Amino acid sequence: MNDFVVFSTSLISPVCGGTAKGRTAAGTLLMLCLSLVKSAAFRLPPRPRLHSGRRLVLALPILFCACLFPGTAMAAGSSQAITQGFQAKSLADMVSGAIVSTTSGNPGSVELATTASAGRLAGVVDKTPIINLAGNSAGVQVVLSGTTNVLVSNINGPIGAGDKITPSPIAGVGMRATSDGQVVGTADAAFTSRDAQTKTVKDLAGKPHVLQIGYIQLRVGIATYQAPGSDFLPPFLQRMANAIAGQQVSLIRILFSAALVLASFIGMSTLIYTSSKSAMISLGRNPLAAHDIRRSLYQVIGVAGSALGVSVLIAYIVLIT
Repeated sequence: MNDFVVFSTSLISPVCGGTAKGRTAAGTLLMLCLSLVKSAAFRLPPRPRLHSGRRLVLALPILFCACLFPGTAMAAGSSQAITQGFQAKSLADMVSGAIVSTTSGNPGSVELATTASAGRLAGVVDKTPIINLAGNSAGVQVVLSGTTNVLVSNINGPIGAGDKITPSPIAGVGMRATSDGQVVGTADAAFTSRDAQTKTVKDLAGKPHVLQIGYIQLRVGIATYQAPGSDFLPPFLQRMANAIAGQQVSLIRILFSAALVLASFIGMSTLIYTSSKSAMISLGRNPLAAHDIRRSLYQVIGVAGSALGVSVLIAYIVLIT
């Protein structure tokens, strides 16, 4: 029995990560399954004795289920990702782990993502996926779902497990998300300086900054991130503003545009209501002036509608600029 457990554990340990924790988890799950089978055997009628080969065949489905058990550890560097092929202008720049976004005007092509193109996020480059969906197989493979390694830096502060990752000013490299915007996924582990490389970059003002760049494991899932400081803004309102503007919109612009449109709508409604009420009173007092009263009412409605249209146009300009 012990030899069978050791042999079976060696079979499934590579799937479970190949690490000490993975082998321990595999052995524990295997022993649990065998103990359940053994305890059930005392309550069942005797069965014909099976050969060792048949036992192994019957045990393989149990081992497969054990590998899929949620508590099983995965290797830190393994890729469990589903990708799709995209075109790229420069395949040499598309290294594994680079964050990419679709090219403006060409959704079938990708480029290295930055903060300016965060609204068009496509995913993370991965050259060793487990599944490749239909697409441009000769181009670059971009992770749509799953777990993969991603390039990150500490340009926006330290990254911990559970932090959201968004594109940084460095093309293709991610950073910790601290404000509202599009994120590419969630960090599975903290970013440490142990395996990172130190780089010196200059900002727009020419001031040098020392950064650390390296890989962490990421659960890919493109979504709109709402920072904890802006919880009072409904997520649907943020998504609607982003869809209208075609880019990520700040909280201040959304509030200003919403207040402008709301104030214009209230003003238009009030003006039309009071004008209609006055027109009805005037019409009751002087029925012969009905034509002039209706014309005046139509003029008021036209002015109110024009004012509302101008307000909506101004709000749209505020959102897109």
